[in-house]
Amino acid sequence: MQISNDWFVAETEFENKSFIIRGRLFLDAIRQSGKFATRIALVWEYQGDEKGMPTEKETQALDSLNEKLRDILEEKEIAILTAIHIGGKTARYEYYGISAEKFSIVLNETFSEYPPLPIKIGAESDPEWNNYIETIQQFAMQP
Repeated sequence: MQISNDWFVAETEFENKSFIIRGRLFLDAIRQSGKFATRIALVWEYQGDEKGMPTEKETQALDSLNEKLRDILEEKEIAILTAIHIGGKTARYEYYGISAEKFSIVLNETFSEYPPLPIKIGAESDPEWNNYIETIQQFAMQP
């Protein structure tokens, strides 16, 4: 499976808090395949700085753990990372996957050697990728 690694980056504000939004571009073929019909959100709360953004140390930890999980999920074709929302002392990773159950199994296996992590997971059916499309339309300027 060929997955684009082209991303947009946007900054926005919500309730006087800064957010950085990163979204993956050019996923139409994967979206239209119908294989990944469940939107899965992994939410990680962090201490952050006075602006609600992660500290350098938190950024390194978030990036490292996210890359590890993303690589495994995408290699096994369980889920595709489509967007990252950082701000307000929360990192939100948006995936589209084949099921929340399989996502959770990989998540637990990947981080089994770590102490409990401050994460929450939510999932909903979104076979049309409406949330992804809204994010792209709101923040990205695709050619």
